[in-house]
Amino acid sequence: MENDKLSNRPISSKTQAQRLFTAIALPDGHKQKLRQWAEQDLKELSFRKWSDYRDYHVTLQFLGDVATSDIPKLEQALVQATAEHAPFTLGIGEAGFFGREQFPRVLWRGVTGQRESLDQLFHSILRATEPLGFKPEERPYRPHITVARSYTGQQPAPSSVWQPNDRIAEPWEVGEFVLYATRLGQKPMYQIIQTFPLLR
Repeated sequence: MENDKLSNRPISSKTQAQRLFTAIALPDGHKQKLRQWAEQDLKELSFRKWSDYRDYHVTLQFLGDVATSDIPKLEQALVQATAEHAPFTLGIGEAGFFGREQFPRVLWRGVTGQRESLDQLFHSILRATEPLGFKPEERPYRPHITVARSYTGQQPAPSSVWQPNDRIAEPWEVGEFVLYATRLGQKPMYQIIQTFPLLR
């Protein structure tokens, strides 16, 4: 997750906590098609870490380490955020990068579709969690799907990586968002601990 930046929320070392974030999970079919693109079109590229296809998602807000005892209050706040939103559609866009184009730090696929609805959901979640002490990041929200991190190839990444790919063009309906917990060292690394339907 490129938006993964720890909040300044203090957590006691003696308190059981989980590292959480909110996100939109991709449908299984889109995960498989994105996996095929990564394995077929990018098979010659060398990255230090490839995202497990089961973890593909669009991050909404990274929450950091949250005390287990605080999770019920967080879930209640997120339920309130859903009341303002109806389902909307998104699609997988073209490839992009963070860092240098020829030696990217992060390789991702963009997000297309009803981006305004996505941005509105993002801001509703920020408003819902801020009273609990969660602070929004200062950098602008850039929704994306992380595919790989830390390019390690000796030769620059070819420009063909950034060409349009129509195999994942069909949109899907976003009817919910999820609360993920990070399980470091496991595959998949992200576990859904709660789902929040958009009901308006």
